[in-house]
Amino acid sequence: MKIAFETNYGTKSDGKRGSIQNWIDKGYGIFASEGLSSIQIERIARSMKKNKSGFYYFFKDRESFIDALMSEHLSRLDSLTYQIREASDFQPDFFLDHKEVFFFQIQLVKNREVELFDEVLNHFNTRIAAAIIPIWSDYLESSIEVADKLWGLTRDAIFCRARQESFTQDWLLGLMAEAKLVAGYHQPQLLAYS
Repeated sequence: MKIAFETNYGTKSDGKRGSIQNWIDKGYGIFASEGLSSIQIERIARSMKKNKSGFYYFFKDRESFIDALMSEHLSRLDSLTYQIREASDFQPDFFLDHKEVFFFQIQLVKNREVELFDEVLNHFNTRIAAAIIPIWSDYLESSIEVADKLWGLTRDAIFCRARQESFTQDWLLGLMAEAKLVAGYHQPQLLAYS
């Protein structure tokens, strides 16, 4: 599946209107921390100390802005998958380094009834899983098959349990310890009656 968005915004400079990337970065952060209902043009403009005309200089409407946010999310996905594939081992700190991206993904989960969000969510999850499963398997000391299943469960636990204020290294290490514990239960055991 190829998800594409029109981004014919050009490269307009900073100034009274801001830059297109400034608008996208601000909207991305707001969406990640507060969700879809917080994507209000006037609110974003006010938080940037710009007026709404600056928004409309770059974006036709709220819908095109949301498309730009989805495009930005997929762009960040490319960077993430590259970094994961370059890693020699699984590091829970990786999530902390990319907290905003993961909270953006959590907002997509919460709003997955929107078809576009569901598409981006599934595309993102598939690509991350493909990159992370090999090092996750090594971290868990389990087979690829077990790691794949546990990644899905762990990812969903992150999506369900994570909160901005509790998303810390200790919290992540606790969650990873749970996954390791579950992986340990999968070891083949001899039945007493065999």
